[in-house]
Amino acid sequence: MSEQLGTIFATSVQNQSEANALLEKLVATARPEAVYSLPVTQGEFTVITASELYTSLGFGFGHGGGGGTAPAESETAGQEGYGGGGGGGGGGVAAARPVAAIIITPKRVQVEPIVDVTKISLAFFTTFGAMLLMLRNMKKK
Repeated sequence: MSEQLGTIFATSVQNQSEANALLEKLVATARPEAVYSLPVTQGEFTVITASELYTSLGFGFGHGGGGGTAPAESETAGQEGYGGGGGGGGGGVAAARPVAAIIITPKRVQVEPIVDVTKISLAFFTTFGAMLLMLRNMKKK
């Protein structure tokens, strides 16, 4: 099972309160219901999945001021301190993937890991490729 993208937040933030609201949206995704599923019962068996939750956030603000004068053709021609600006931006991501199944029976509780074969394969081929590149570079010297 590959990692599934849960929620993406991308917005322009103009001030600190908008950045805080964006942060609150991301933090709200890290609730227990996002990590553990609702129990599914079939006969004497109950299964609950456990997930890995990842959230990330970044934002920044900037402001600049000019010290020049307004252009001659404008209404404010010749005034000092003309120019300047400011802005901000932010974005974040929340992603989740199942990592284990909790199986409850009348006799015991068992935790079974959910193995992501695609992720393991990608890691293997990436490592193998990096080793080949390293060996090739070592032979050149």
